[in-house]
Amino acid sequence: MRPETTLFYDVDTQRDFLLPGGSLHVPGSERIIPALAEMTRLARRFHIRIFATTDSHRPGDPELERNGGAYPDHCMSGTPGQLKIDETAPLDPLFVPARQLRADEIAAAVAHRGELVIEKQVFDAFAGNPNTRAILRELLRDRPDVVVYGVYTEVCVNDAVRGLMALECRIHLVTDATADIGAEGPAYRDRWAAGGVDLTTVAKVTQELSGGASA
Repeated sequence: MRPETTLFYDVDTQRDFLLPGGSLHVPGSERIIPALAEMTRLARRFHIRIFATTDSHRPGDPELERNGGAYPDHCMSGTPGQLKIDETAPLDPLFVPARQLRADEIAAAVAHRGELVIEKQVFDAFAGNPNTRAILRELLRDRPDVVVYGVYTEVCVNDAVRGLMALECRIHLVTDATADIGAEGPAYRDRWAAGGVDLTTVAKVTQELSGGASA
């Protein structure tokens, strides 16, 4: 893994998921916040592109309980809970809306040097934003190593890993920068590892990037 051929994939590191009092916070998930902060520092230290996803819900979204969905209001657009936590807040973001972009708009997103933030109205970024796959394909041409971290293992992280498995890349899942909902997290990681995913840690990613950095 080298900085110039690596992409960081930040999955839904938002206040409503990670901070106590958040509308879909899982108790204990805040323990990964220091690790998330370190991943952000690594990206900036080694000038690694960050591809991030965020829930960005509207009142009429079918995922919400008010519309017959399974989940309470969360990550509502324009609310504090929808924002990324301070530790992963982007410095120069380009927000990619959940509408089909033109070819020139996708090219502009790929060329953007800051963070790309993929907005979605359903958990799965590949289903919730029609541009996710096309943008990733372009980014992966020069960055075959994808380092995945965020919340939650059994839902959005699983969706991200499954989507990436359909693309030509090497997936590295940072276990100590990823939070589980319940007891099924280890089974998901075992299944990913069996499918070729590299289970790693913040310390190992740091070591690899430091060894592969240009002098």
